[in-house]
Amino acid sequence: MSNRTKQRRSGGLNLLLYQRTLHPELFRILATEKVVRRAYDAEIWLVEGGHVIMFTAGKNTLTEVIVTNYPAPTDRGLLQSIPCRGEKYHEMTAGPNIRYMISTQEEQLSQTLYDATKHEIISYAAKRELMTAETPARDDTGAALGVLDIERRSHELLVQSFHLFDESQMVIKTQAIIEVIKG
Repeated sequence: MSNRTKQRRSGGLNLLLYQRTLHPELFRILATEKVVRRAYDAEIWLVEGGHVIMFTAGKNTLTEVIVTNYPAPTDRGLLQSIPCRGEKYHEMTAGPNIRYMISTQEEQLSQTLYDATKHEIISYAAKRELMTAETPARDDTGAALGVLDIERRSHELLVQSFHLFDESQMVIKTQAIIEVIKG
């Protein structure tokens, strides 16, 4: 199978933005973390094929979903759907008090470079005790690794993600900032 076919079959990740919380039954959740600050609450899930961040400030919620399976798990409350192909930057305001910024980078690597990158990310995650989840290979998909580096601040949440897919040697990195607009 050529790399071109593998890449198309893998499909990359999709960024879905919702203006509501999502039900856990929509995903196969591998790891979770809850963040509670005076200005916001956040629930973060590493899910099979990606991650979910639900950020609530006051009465407003913005949910970031980055997953491989497409179409969207639900259309209800869906604001935007953006493929994470190549390098992208997106910025928006949700409601009167949530500002959201994300940059995504998708890279398909040679097997040698992919293996070295995966080893480096696993070592980095272990040293920093980051949220990590591995999905074993199955008949229809190869193994995958998801790592989230979460920085909790008083009025903003910074999440850097690494999603690695063995079958296509695809590495997708994201950096998101979700902040409460003071005012």
